Amino acid sequence: MIPGVQILGILFGLIMIYLTFLSFRKKDYDVKDFSLWILVWLFFLFITIFPKVVYGIMESLEIQRTVDFFVIGGFMFFTIIIFYLYKSVRKTEKRVETIVRKVALKK
Repeated sequence: MIPGVQILGILFGLIMIYLTFLSFRKKDYDVKDFSLWILVWLFFLFITIFPKVVYGIMESLEIQRTVDFFVIGGFMFFTIIIFYLYKSVRKTEKRVETIVRKVALKK
């Protein structure tokens, strides 16, 4: 029997896969971004459907509570995302600055 939390997790994962697919079809994502997010949501679904897989990892890391494991994993995931976004924003700022300089020098 699947507990209610698992059902909510499965629904959430499936909805996020659908939204990711819609964004890809609208050309908001390229193939690399689409693949990354599909892997993230499939991993989420896998952990939601088979939560006992996590227990072996938790034992080796000496983490007592499942919630602690997911909080630590969430912080790591969001730190990676924030770093990637920061890097992308800096790159975009440099490109805009270069374009503005070229336009200013032409005038």
